[in-house]
Amino acid sequence: MRDDSPDQYLTIKDLTRSKLKIKGSIFIATALSVSSEEESRNWIRKISQEFFDATYHCFAYKIKTDQSDIVKYSDAGEPRGTAGSPILSAIESEKLSNVLVVVTRYFGGTKLGTGGLSRAYRLSAQAVLKDCEKIKKLVTAELSFQFQINQTNKVNQVLSQFDCKILEESFGDNVAMKAEVRKGNLEKLKRVLLDSTHGQIKFT
Repeated sequence: MRDDSPDQYLTIKDLTRSKLKIKGSIFIATALSVSSEEESRNWIRKISQEFFDATYHCFAYKIKTDQSDIVKYSDAGEPRGTAGSPILSAIESEKLSNVLVVVTRYFGGTKLGTGGLSRAYRLSAQAVLKDCEKIKKLVTAELSFQFQINQTNKVNQVLSQFDCKILEESFGDNVAMKAEVRKGNLEKLKRVLLDSTHGQIKFT
C-alpha cells in the first residue's frame, strides 16, 4: 500500500495532550482524530469549557473529503497569523488528515511578540503531534444492491475477496444489501459482482 495512495490517509489514534511553559505563559495542546467539521466544533467547545479560565483557545483542523480537504484555523483573539496558521503548519508538516489540534494558552504576563507567539504555537502543536501514535486509514465508499437469493454464496465470496464490511442485509423476494469497500476498489467490485452473478444484480 503506497503512502501516496488517494484512498488512504495518515491520522492519529488517540486523544493526546502536552504542555509547554514559555516565558510564563502555559500552552496546553490537545490533538485528536476527527471525521467532520461538526465533530471538530464540538471538541473545540468541549476543550474550551474544560479550560474555561484560559486566555485563548486557538486551533486548526484538516479533514479529508471526496472533493478536497477541509482546512480551518483560528487565532481566537491572538494577533492575526500568530496561532492558527502555525498550528496548521505543524499538522501539514506531519502529513496528517482528519486531525484537530487545539492549543489553549494561559497568559503569563509577558508578551511574546508576534514572532515569539508564532514559534510558541507551532512548538506546542509539534510537541503534541510528536507524541501521537500515527495510523493509516482507508477512505471507504458504500454500495447498495439487490440480487436473487440463489446468488447469495457468490456475492458473499466476492465481498470477502474485497474485504467488504456488510452494513445492512435484508431478505424478501430478493436480498437487499449495503456494503462498505475501500473507495479505490469500488468500480472493480461492481464489475466482479456483475460478472460473478452473470449480470443478475441491481445497484441501487
